[in-house]
Amino acid sequence: MLALYHFDRSTAAQKVRLALAEKGMAWESRYVDPSFDKRQQHDPDYLKLNPRGVVPTLIHDGKVVRESQVILEYLEDAFPTPPLRPADPYARAQMRLWSKLVDEHLHVDSRTIGQCVAMRFVTLQAGADVLAKHYAAMPEEARRDNDFVNNKMGLDSPLLPGAVRRFKQVFGDMDRALAVQPWLAGESFSLADISLCVYVGRLASFQLADVYADLRQLAAWFARIKGRPSWAEAVEKWGDTSSLARAKHGKDALPKVKLLWDAG
Repeated sequence: MLALYHFDRSTAAQKVRLALAEKGMAWESRYVDPSFDKRQQHDPDYLKLNPRGVVPTLIHDGKVVRESQVILEYLEDAFPTPPLRPADPYARAQMRLWSKLVDEHLHVDSRTIGQCVAMRFVTLQAGADVLAKHYAAMPEEARRDNDFVNNKMGLDSPLLPGAVRRFKQVFGDMDRALAVQPWLAGESFSLADISLCVYVGRLASFQLADVYADLRQLAAWFARIKGRPSWAEAVEKWGDTSSLARAKHGKDALPKVKLLWDAG
């Protein structure tokens, strides 16, 4: 039996749902409500499963697997058909080089951009007392400190320029790779594509696609992924409860983000 603790807009959860959909696997949904009046990711019972207080967490026959990139590899090991890793050793190494960018910086950078551009407004609406409890309950010091700076300073956060610059580098590298091959790791769709496509989708959800509009190979690749049945099943089906805030505040932030992108 497979069960997944997740929520709608989490890029980390989207990746795992994509892999499950690509493999055609049935799983039990255990939705973790991150809203400030629930904060289920900080519930003591959930923290026993995931001490970081984040999603996703996979349960497979009673065994707990956490961290999205680890979960993707676990699913591939446990359920190798259809394969989402290339058979060729070199292509598989390329897949892992792309995928490791997520844990090196891309996921944290994505959260920085999201908080600075739009999600800070959702956070600040919660009120000082609720926000204080939220920060106090966050298990990870670095995550809490980054959020505090980004929520307070928004587009003036000292963490934003570096996050935008690193996104520009990764997206440019992807565009160049996709100019000579259909997928990031070569001829076959793989965990590399699953790992990175959600971050293209994340920037697009903030109405920031204009900053990388010149990356035509990237755009064509993302369109192919969105055309796969797994995208509708794993991403569109679950929606985004913060989509209105993303759209409104993302449009407002676009000029500043574009300046940072062009300067990167």
